[in-house]
Amino acid sequence: MNSSSSSSPNRERVKWTLEENKLFENAIAEFDPGSPDFFEKISERIPEKTLKQTEDHFLILIEDVEKIESGLTPLPDYGTTSRGDKGKGSNSNDKPKQRKKGVPWTGEEHELFLNGLKKYGKGDWRSISRNCVVTRTPSQVASHAQKYFLRLQNSSNTEHKQ
Repeated sequence: MNSSSSSSPNRERVKWTLEENKLFENAIAEFDPGSPDFFEKISERIPEKTLKQTEDHFLILIEDVEKIESGLTPLPDYGTTSRGDKGKGSNSNDKPKQRKKGVPWTGEEHELFLNGLKKYGKGDWRSISRNCVVTRTPSQVASHAQKYFLRLQNSSNTEHKQ
């Protein structure tokens, strides 16, 4: 999945509305990427999109996340505003801010995550964050979960091929 979307000629970028993207995001958080009908379940939630469009959108998302996390794609500079200058963006003389690198999860944090997953179930990242992995935000827990389930899916696909 390290290839870019431009080197994936069979993958088309289709216009998605804000509402469709929200339905898509909620569905990928809800369903197990390791399940054989993962894309069918997501596609059912977005009737305006075909199964192939849903699969392509997911693969493009994964590629984009990998590019951002690897530092190949910089985060946009949205500018900073303080209470004193509401409505004003960043000054053009401001230097671009360095992206803060993520701190790798420890084995202990991962074990706490797995315990929280058993206790609260898939998708309740806020409860897992608040009650189990208190050193991580709900967004960090959700991101960790997404990567964890993708690794599970990839390892099971590798085992099936052997």
